[in-house]
Amino acid sequence: MNQSPHGQVTPPRLEQLLPPLKAESLQCLHRFMRYKPVPFPLTLPKRRRAAVAIILFVGRLGDLYVLLSTRAGNMRSYASDTALPGGKAEDGDLNSEGTARREAYEEIGLPIDSEKVLCLCTLDIFLAGNGLLVTPVVLLVTDHTLNPILNPAEVTHLFSMPLASFLHVHPSKIPGWHFGLKDRSAPFIPTEARPALTVPEPPPIRYALDEGVVGGKEGYYQYRDIKWGSGIVRMHRFLTGKEGQGIRPVYGLTAGILVHAAVIGYNSPTEFRRFAPNQPDMFARIHWEITNGNGPLTRAVQVEGLWDEWKGSDISQAPKAKL
Repeated sequence: MNQSPHGQVTPPRLEQLLPPLKAESLQCLHRFMRYKPVPFPLTLPKRRRAAVAIILFVGRLGDLYVLLSTRAGNMRSYASDTALPGGKAEDGDLNSEGTARREAYEEIGLPIDSEKVLCLCTLDIFLAGNGLLVTPVVLLVTDHTLNPILNPAEVTHLFSMPLASFLHVHPSKIPGWHFGLKDRSAPFIPTEARPALTVPEPPPIRYALDEGVVGGKEGYYQYRDIKWGSGIVRMHRFLTGKEGQGIRPVYGLTAGILVHAAVIGYNSPTEFRRFAPNQPDMFARIHWEITNGNGPLTRAVQVEGLWDEWKGSDISQAPKAKL
């Protein structure tokens, strides 16, 4: 197997490992393999590090899909939410990839096997609402004989959505996806006799329920602009098409991560405005959270002896975050 110094598979080998791919899917994978996140200009505290796994696989028509899970209802945080496998870094984790792989194995039984599940790249760091610094890790499943083994203490459902769905406002524009509306495949029912295809009402976004500006109320896509730190931040929300089964929409941190991944992979802008007007970039948000807050992220910087580096620091001349 041809590998880079970082253990990543080189592009010529990739086509031999996968089912037939659409051209845009193959290009997407190659872009991930070339991607390098912008490093944060200051030292970040280890005890607030976390990672999530963006687990991709190739669908029957050659499109790329991402695995999503429903968190168990008794979880201490974000219970019953739709999420990516992931969690806090532990002492035995070598890096963010190690954290993401360990968590994916613990939650859904994804093998920790770099040949069956390739690491394509890590993406840019995100600030979560609980003060964790989350690194998304893009993984690609090449062994289609794998069967998930859900840990019921952490996960109750596993499903997938096209990665491209996080670029669009309307599900009709997403290639190869029927948005869970199965009666489209009933050709013998006269059109006038078919039940109306209705998009379920979106549940409210739980971030600052009584605050902010809500947009995109037509159904599949919605957003809420909320006050966070020193500015206004846009929280995205996408329906899954499975709301009738009790599956919650993709929103908040998970939605933001998948929007960022889709933009990078497909080298395409979103159909919606990605950021709120004058929204601070992620580096500025993290810097403000640490230097002006009194939450767990600030305390972690102090406990780890990093405060002298952070206090009075100015990152305005440092490279900007890509989100």
